[in-house]
Amino acid sequence: MSSTRDVDLAHIIDTSPMSALQKRAVALCLALAVLDGIDAQVIGFVIPALSEDWGVSKASFGLTLALSTGAMVVGSLVFGPIADRYGRRKVIILCTLIFSVFTLATALVTSMTALIVLRIIAGLGLGGVTPNLVALVSEYSPARIRATAVTVTIAGMSLGGFVGGFAAAFLIPEFGWQSLFVIGGVLPLGVAAVAMKWLPESVKFLAARGENGRAAQIVAQIAPAAGMSESVRFTQDVPTGSTSPVGALFARGRAIDTVLLWTVFVINFLVIYFLLSWMPTLFSEGGQSASTALLAASLFNLGGMTGALTFGWITDRIGNGYLVVMAGYTLGAIFTGAVASLLGNGPLLLVTIFIVGFGMSGSSAGIIALAATVYPVAVRATGVGWAMGIGRVGSIAGPSVGALLIAAGMDARTIFLLTIVPTALAVATLAVMAARSRRRARLGDLVTVVEQAPAPAP
Repeated sequence: MSSTRDVDLAHIIDTSPMSALQKRAVALCLALAVLDGIDAQVIGFVIPALSEDWGVSKASFGLTLALSTGAMVVGSLVFGPIADRYGRRKVIILCTLIFSVFTLATALVTSMTALIVLRIIAGLGLGGVTPNLVALVSEYSPARIRATAVTVTIAGMSLGGFVGGFAAAFLIPEFGWQSLFVIGGVLPLGVAAVAMKWLPESVKFLAARGENGRAAQIVAQIAPAAGMSESVRFTQDVPTGSTSPVGALFARGRAIDTVLLWTVFVINFLVIYFLLSWMPTLFSEGGQSASTALLAASLFNLGGMTGALTFGWITDRIGNGYLVVMAGYTLGAIFTGAVASLLGNGPLLLVTIFIVGFGMSGSSAGIIALAATVYPVAVRATGVGWAMGIGRVGSIAGPSVGALLIAAGMDARTIFLLTIVPTALAVATLAVMAARSRRRARLGDLVTVVEQAPAPAP
């Protein structure tokens, strides 16, 4: 009779070469992230065509944008706990089926009411997919490449926006706005079918639930030399089932930093979702053709993906995330001003909007990384999760503010210039946070020096 032996699961994943199973899991998550990015932005791409087809104002789509974005928030809050109970894989596949089926159904809508209902249900699925893709990639990636793998997955959503905008520029004039919803529904359905067969459940989730037999079968594929059997008992690198109270985010002098961090997140989501939702419409209003407007929106996403990867690489080398993100926002703000003056120049506009995406959207991944440094390990998950949740208020407000400005008759140039104001506020807020971080570091060094000083002679 074999005796039970303890196995450090994190150590095996961190020290073993990437197996075919891990590569397959990450690749499928990346593919789903790209499709998530397409479907999350598809409504923004079709507003100009829908407005013309239905004979309604572009501003009238503001409620649709706000409610669909709000549904994403609800989806992330609802499906997170469900995934913790039933598994990442099941929730990823379920949510993909939800957003793909209801995106496909949107190709048949003929009224604003039907559009709103279908986009709300699709938004629930879209919101549920995103955090679980990131979690699964993180749990299957070795520590040495974990940050890169997660960053690439997040950037995959921007890549989806780029692909979607590029496709919209060619599909809508040729086949109508319905074609984009057909593509946005059929492709994820196909990948979901592949995921049902090939996407593994999180091995850490299985081990945490005590399903050692299933976990051992997966670990045997990750590290064949480890000699797995069903008699093993896995130890976790992080205590499972533990939670940190939200009140801890405001304890021990962290209240100011928490409020400042939430402010940056709200501004970030407000500006990004405002631009993603209304950019094609504003470029059309500024005199660009529908195809050029959609290409510009897709280049914004490509810039965001490039910026996220670049800023992550720079931060790893200079070690000052505050400086990198502040530089990214500043770059984005400067070139947003350039966009306002180049609305009539198609080629230069395309280059400029890529740089805006590089700075603005590229900095989004940076502030998530910064959030993790604000809090100690014991409250880090709660701190990052709540920062993203509170920040989503901005993702609802952004499209709504855009609708109000357009309905008020404000021209595209003025609207783009106005986005510089909240971006400048984000830079100023980050500067305050950076100063507070340096002050804490100096105090920490001073305490260390005092503690290490030799005791006075008696």
